[in-house]
Amino acid sequence: MTYRNQVTLAATVVAAGIAGQASAESLNFAYGYPSTSAIGLAVEDFAGAVSERSEGNIDVTGFAMSLLSLPEAAPGLRDGLADVAFVLPPYYPAEFSTNLFLHELNLLINLVEEPTGKEPLAFAGAMMEYTFNNCPECMDENKAQNQVYLGGGVTPLYNLLCKDVAVTSAEDLNGLRLRAGGAGFVRFAEAFGAQGVRLPVSEAYEGLDQGIIDCAMLSAPELTNYNLHEVVTDITLAVPGGAFAGVSSANVNADRWKAMDDASREALLWGGSHMTADVTWNFFSDDATALKNARDKGITFNEPDAELVAAVKEFSTADLETVAALFKDTYGVERANEIAAEFAPIFERWQGLVVDIDSSDALQQLYWNEVSSKIDPATYGMQ
Repeated sequence: MTYRNQVTLAATVVAAGIAGQASAESLNFAYGYPSTSAIGLAVEDFAGAVSERSEGNIDVTGFAMSLLSLPEAAPGLRDGLADVAFVLPPYYPAEFSTNLFLHELNLLINLVEEPTGKEPLAFAGAMMEYTFNNCPECMDENKAQNQVYLGGGVTPLYNLLCKDVAVTSAEDLNGLRLRAGGAGFVRFAEAFGAQGVRLPVSEAYEGLDQGIIDCAMLSAPELTNYNLHEVVTDITLAVPGGAFAGVSSANVNADRWKAMDDASREALLWGGSHMTADVTWNFFSDDATALKNARDKGITFNEPDAELVAAVKEFSTADLETVAALFKDTYGVERANEIAAEFAPIFERWQGLVVDIDSSDALQQLYWNEVSSKIDPATYGMQ
């Protein structure tokens, strides 16, 4: 080969590489959590999964607690300030009322007769299945906000994380100010004579530290994610129970979605199953670690008495009976009763599906096989 031919070949290779880079789709992913949190680690895996599935044609860059805060996520994504975002529907009840209603059914977890501890994994799968396949209202709400839904995620059971307050009885809750992440948790607080205070999880530390709230209703991993172990002195487990399921973990700006080809959209659906599994599994696996760390740091664990345990179950049963009427009257969710009746057996079926799940990879494959793989990327989100 002559020198001139060698130079020509080298130039061709470089040009091809540059062209390949130029053709790659670059997406920014905004999420209002630390990069080392369960959410941050899930976003990292999402980026890797999408890149691999798209054969390097999609490059996702995560922006932790910078591009958009949690309250800014939905409107920012709608307006194109981010391409993908971690959206929490409970922050926008009027815009995502049906999506939020599904979250409000999370107290079904408290009523499982023989719990295995994997109920959040099952609830996440049921939420995905129902949202994609049985909830045209959910799709319409996302469309109205210029967004495309790819998946969700569910936390472990919620506890009371308190500062200088020990809760062991129903009477102990009376008069307390409790951080509430959604309307259902506000109702729980009010049912026990407490005040539900709506605060983003990112403000729970300051709220506890400054005495704005007495306790935060949160899952244990948030002790680590937001350094709450620095201010929390007391924990009461499984009160209020339930879980936070109001999560759209990888919503995509609809304009960007529609501009992609079918293969790219399929890669994002694949990524959505990873995101849902990782968020849920990371929280699930972090739960025991966070509680052990809390004990090691000397935080006091208070055991709820039998009457409080019974009262939590009674509240759960009553709230599930009334929440449908509340959402129908307040937010116009006309099919609320029908949705609740349809969702319960789906959740029950998923409890059986997750029994043998032992890793995030296994959970992702289950979500993909059962739900995401059945979504047609050529038509989904294109209206």
